[in-house]
Formats: sequence, structure tokens, C-alpha cells
Amino acid sequence: MVVFMNNYLKLHDESKQISMTGARTLLMLVALMIEPRNIEEIHNFLLDCGVIVKEYSEDTVRIDINTLKAIGCEITKATKRNNHKYKLLYHPFKINPSYEEIEALETAYTRIVPKATPLKLLSIHKIFQKLASIVDDPAKKDRILSISNLKTEKLEILDELVKHESKHNRILISYQPPNNKGPEEYEITIEKLGMRNDKLYVYCYNHTKGSRSFLNISNVLKILGITTKNDSTKGNDTEVTFALKNTEDFIPEDKETIIKKDANETIIKGVYFNDFIAMQRMLSFGSNCTVIEPVKIKELVIQKLKEMRDLYE
Repeated sequence: MVVFMNNYLKLHDESKQISMTGARTLLMLVALMIEPRNIEEIHNFLLDCGVIVKEYSEDTVRIDINTLKAIGCEITKATKRNNHKYKLLYHPFKINPSYEEIEALETAYTRIVPKATPLKLLSIHKIFQKLASIVDDPAKKDRILSISNLKTEKLEILDELVKHESKHNRILISYQPPNNKGPEEYEITIEKLGMRNDKLYVYCYNHTKGSRSFLNISNVLKILGITTKNDSTKGNDTEVTFALKNTEDFIPEDKETIIKKDANETIIKGVYFNDFIAMQRMLSFGSNCTVIEPVKIKELVIQKLKEMRDLYE
């Protein structure tokens, strides 16, 4: 939400005035729609969104909460019994965002995705769900819900995977491999969750296969349980040195470094999660790429090229 507000303010037509009081009250409503919060948590949420300054007092937070109550919101009192958190029970609002405003959300989301963590994407997805729930127009509701890359994911499984990633647990999962007749059970230690080709993957050490794997989260059928708590097992990165011709349009990926460049070619060292991703990266350059080392990746590329040639014979 923080990034969205900042991007909205950047993209917004400055000739159209924004009521910061209105924005503050709306964001306070959104904050409470996401989860119950105490005064400090509400203050920090609004501060991160850029609609208040540090001097914004706790008394003013209470005044704004009372304003929400006065216009029809039902909000519980913050007491010791509920950890001094305000909880939104009901609100009377329906909103009608313009298509221009929805496009601003889409633009902001596109910019955020490449560097956002799955936890952040999950948080944003839930915000879209909350926002869509107070939109009357069915077409606009559907468009808001379609923005998120997680719209087809099983959120309960994703929630569990995020928790196991943060706790470094070794877990047993039921997984449906692509082009396979039936599901398989894998024992994995999650290294990270991340986006690849607009899909969400579990990057992990696969103890069942004895190697690193990246698994499409859409194909995770069930988390069967924890086999080891606080497991730190990790595989090794794959380092590849390769030469490229015609590098005018070359854009280095993360962990790729140019180590030599002349008029004829560019020598690059790349570090990749596993052999498969390294091989895919080499093949993406077509005939412009020559693998220098290691021999293992050279052989994998040659093998894949032979398989591709055989398809046409």
C-alpha cells in the first residue's frame, strides 16, 4: 500500500487537488480493513504511505477514528483485552473508482512486481480483494481483481509456504510435476519464493532428488507436514563464464558481471540458482553465446540443442 500511494501521488495530475485529509481517512479505513491495529500501527501505516508526518499525534489518530465512526463505521474500542487494537466490524462505503485510477494501480503494480517479495505481493493481493469488495460496478470489480499476479494461486498454500520460508523449516509436499501422470512427494527446504516469467516459484533444495529445484507454486497440491524445524540446508549456485557476440542490446541480470569486453565479444560471468536456469539463460542468447566454463553446462547446452534438432528430423 505504501508503494501504491507513493506511485499514485507521482502519477496523479497535479492540476487536480487531492484532499490529504480525505486520503488519510481512506487509508486509515483500508488499514483497519486489512487487520486490527493499535494506535502506533495505524500511525506507522499512514506515515509510510506519505499522508502524515511524524508530528501527527496519537490524539489526532483517535479523532480520525471517531470521524470514521461518525460516518457509519463500527469500530471496537481499543482495550487491554484486545491488545489495545481497533477492529473494523462494519463500514457503509461503496466506491466508484474511475478507469484512469484503476490504470494507475495497474501501472504501479507492474513497476513493483520485479523487486517485490512474495510476502509483499500477497499483502497487495489482499488489498485488491478488500478494495474490490467495496466497489459496486461489477466490471471495475473484476478489473481490480485481475491486476494481481496471484489471482490464480491457492492463497492458503502460499500463506503456509511464506511461513515455512521465514522459519527455515524442511517440509514434505505433494507436487504435480508438469507432463507427469500423477503427483509426487518431495521433501524440500525453501531458500526463497520468487517470480519467474510472471509465475511464482518455490526455490528450494529438493532432498528427495538431491539437488536444487524451482517448483511452480500452482502445482503444489498440499503441504503434508514439517519434517525438520530450522533446517539450513542449501545447494550450491551454478557459476558460468560465457562469451557473447552482438551485445548492443545485452542487459545483465542480477548476479551477472562483465569481466572483459572488446570489439568482437563480451566475456560475462553469471551466478545462477541451478544448472537448469543457467542452461536456459545460455540458450536465450541463441548462436551469439559460447559457454567457456564449466564443462557440465557446455554438455547440457549441447544435449538440449541436439534434442531440439532431433524434433525437426
